[in-house]
Amino acid sequence: MNLARPMLACLLVASALAGCAAEGPGLTDQGEEFVEDAIEVEDGKADDFLSLSAREFVLRGTDTVVLEPEYATRTAAQRLARAQALVALRQVALAWFLNQYLVDKEHEDANASYGGFGAMSKAGDYASLNLRETAPLTYSFDFAQLVAGRTNLMTLLPTRPTAEQGVRAFTLTVGLPTNAQMAQLDTNSEWYRSAPWSAWNPASVPASQKRDLELTIRPERESADAWFDYPRLFADGVLDIDVHFGWDYHDGYHVTHARELFNWLKDRGFTAPVASFEQLAHDSAPFRRTITANGRSVRVEVRLFYGRTGSVTDPDTAAGGRVLEADMRTSLATRDVIVYSGHSGPFYGFALANWRNTDEGDLDDSEMSSVQMPSDRYQIVLAEGCDTYQIGAAFGRNPSKPELRNLDVLTTTSFSNASTPATVQDFLSRLLERDSRGRHRPRTVRSLLSDLDANGGYGFHTMYGVHGIDDDLQLHPYVDREMFGQACAVNADCGDIGNLCVRMVDGARRCTAACTTDTACGTGMACRPIASASQRAIYGSACTRPAR
Repeated sequence: MNLARPMLACLLVASALAGCAAEGPGLTDQGEEFVEDAIEVEDGKADDFLSLSAREFVLRGTDTVVLEPEYATRTAAQRLARAQALVALRQVALAWFLNQYLVDKEHEDANASYGGFGAMSKAGDYASLNLRETAPLTYSFDFAQLVAGRTNLMTLLPTRPTAEQGVRAFTLTVGLPTNAQMAQLDTNSEWYRSAPWSAWNPASVPASQKRDLELTIRPERESADAWFDYPRLFADGVLDIDVHFGWDYHDGYHVTHARELFNWLKDRGFTAPVASFEQLAHDSAPFRRTITANGRSVRVEVRLFYGRTGSVTDPDTAAGGRVLEADMRTSLATRDVIVYSGHSGPFYGFALANWRNTDEGDLDDSEMSSVQMPSDRYQIVLAEGCDTYQIGAAFGRNPSKPELRNLDVLTTTSFSNASTPATVQDFLSRLLERDSRGRHRPRTVRSLLSDLDANGGYGFHTMYGVHGIDDDLQLHPYVDREMFGQACAVNADCGDIGNLCVRMVDGARRCTAACTTDTACGTGMACRPIASASQRAIYGSACTRPAR
């Protein structure tokens, strides 16, 4: 990308992180190797507080658009249609100026002193309401936009109380690009890539180019925990995983990290397609390993992609950039799991090639909404980079994945650590985790996010999140419902991993399964905490009969 300002770069730390999840049993998450002395926890005995590093908030306000003078002689219907078109453009602008205020900055950024609250707007996920003509050629509209940030964002922002409980207010200064400028949205030539909008700082622009908006903010409803849909991922007996490392200007980390992952996969039992990393090409066969999942054999295939200087994927050339982008498009169109690790930022998406030398080799947010993807295939996308939160909404506009149907997207809400591939390794470890008997052990998404949050290292508050979780599995992926309520003595009496034998509050031991919501358990049952009788520790939840 030929940008007017550098893409938001990722901070570095001196030492790399281990980044490898342990594969041994534990007692901290749904789907673990459940203990044999599980008991149902009685009412009032469990702490109901659950928190990760970030959450979503709803921002509301009112803004205006002004039609061009020639619309003074047009019909009311024509004026309204033009106002509606301008509101859509204005929502993009609002998201841009919100991000410029909310995101953390690097010290070399031109607007480093402006805002910086570790939060991001979810561009494209908004509502426009009550469009009305308030003056000749002037239309006002109410808007709502989602943002994500630290759980204490409302205390970090300079807010003031409102009459509505749980709602705060603050003032945001936004820019006023012209209607013609707002319409400039061609990829790599968008209006917001040029001054004074690209590094927005209200203090440096004249009054004619800005105005103050009064906004309110409140927490959004938190989604329930869930599992990835492993039965669908494994349905054809093959789990396809493509990992793409984006070009890095710091120290060639796209090469270093690809090499580290090459060796990491070999160390974990994968058969490499070539004898050495130097022989690996973008069209090489995948790494392969077989796992056992819910009694079935599943072949796992992992492909690695990165820009290699002097090859067909040379990231410094337009030709190489086109190959890198084509590989990413192929992954999105055909694979189960797609991982991107590299530089990113608000409205920037995946930077696969050297944007300083070529406009090729990038996949921006705007392109994600139209890139070819299978409509009937469940997929997972990990966007590991700085401030990738908006990518979730971008994929949610793709006609093959409406509202993220059949798609989970993991993103960040602040800087990520560019000096290590630990997040990629940790993600793959969790995705393929096995228990002490070598069986695939699904973990909940919340457990994965907590793990990734802890992976950043000193000075990082990356805040990983997942988009599309509401339609994921809230009952363990390997559940055997036919065993529910059957008498049992040990977990194995009830089925594979995730099915367990629990002593209920009435004293009887019966088969049940791990869960995250009451709805998942079905009529007459509730998802309740379970604990180890010997260790006196709550370690998960299971479907039980609600107490009378």
